[in-house]
Amino acid sequence: MTIAEQIYTLVKTLPQDDASEILTFAEFIKSKRENGAKSTDSEEPQMPWPELVRSLAGAWADDFPDLDTIRAGMGQDILRESL
Repeated sequence: MTIAEQIYTLVKTLPQDDASEILTFAEFIKSKRENGAKSTDSEEPQMPWPELVRSLAGAWADDFPDLDTIRAGMGQDILRESL
């Protein structure tokens, strides 16, 4: 018995909602495989991980507040805290 026949035999015993969910999943897998084959051919070669990390180092530095800014926003007195 092939895998397709096994799936068919199993799905026949399920309620309609569950069988529909399996069909949706199978269509998703098929779509993923078809789209994956297309996108792999058109993609540029990926940058090696260490090179990517070095290229992004410090890129988001301005987006993150320093500790004093965070504490001031929480209403904590920084000077008293250091005593």
